[in-house]
Amino acid sequence: MFNRPHTSLTKPLDRYEKGAMLAGVIFIHRISDNRFGGVAQRNFKMFRELCGDTSLQNVVLVTNMWGTVTPDVGEAREMELINRFFKPVLNKGAQMTRHQNTEQSAHGIIRMIMKNRPVVLQIQRELVVERKNILNTAAGEAVNEELYEQIRKHQEEWQAAHDQVVQALKEKDEQTRQEMEEEKQRLREQVEKIKKDSKGMTSNYAKEKRRMNTRLRDVEQQAKKEKERAEAELSREIADLNRRLQEEAHKSEEERARMQQEAEELQSKLEESQQSSCPSCVVM
Repeated sequence: MFNRPHTSLTKPLDRYEKGAMLAGVIFIHRISDNRFGGVAQRNFKMFRELCGDTSLQNVVLVTNMWGTVTPDVGEAREMELINRFFKPVLNKGAQMTRHQNTEQSAHGIIRMIMKNRPVVLQIQRELVVERKNILNTAAGEAVNEELYEQIRKHQEEWQAAHDQVVQALKEKDEQTRQEMEEEKQRLREQVEKIKKDSKGMTSNYAKEKRRMNTRLRDVEQQAKKEKERAEAELSREIADLNRRLQEEAHKSEEERARMQQEAEELQSKLEESQQSSCPSCVVM
């Protein structure tokens, strides 16, 4: 009886080595299962490889758990099994029946296989007669095929994950590149602003320098005019004193000496003023 074929090999092989053959093999499927899913399909494929096509006429496909579903649901699932999943095996002579969870029903299944002529299963022949390694049997190749498929799926999933990581890194690199470009543009704008400000400062400095030099020239001109006016005033005072000295020759010697000293002092101031130049200044 096989509903987990990969765990049910030891007893049939031991019996075959001792000369016993099997009159029948039972595969049990729960009708309560909503679908004949991936695990059930893999188990059934393994079951077929264990039996081999030449012994399928001794196979009985049994559905159980009928008490857990309504008759309509159970019959619909049974028809799907007959017309789809179990069809290849039924076409090669296998039988199908229901187990109603009664002793009478179980006896009926046993009677179905007791009338069969004993046969050798494919797995018995491959391991006992042909002395194959279990991995080289049809069932082993089915297992390997399943494992290879799982490996392939894992590799595809790994590759997909790897591609996602690479793409994420590319996107991150692109994001980083854009951020660097933005930073470079910001720095360029700052440099241009500094250059512009520098030009403005240079221009303002030149304008202020010209203004200061102009003002200094004006001050120098004003100082020069003031000097000339002061010299003219001193010259007039000296001339006036000399005139008064000549007009008042009869005055006392003491008065004349005072006036003469005053005239000499004014003359001295005038000469000092004429000898000094007007100070100048230039803003660099």
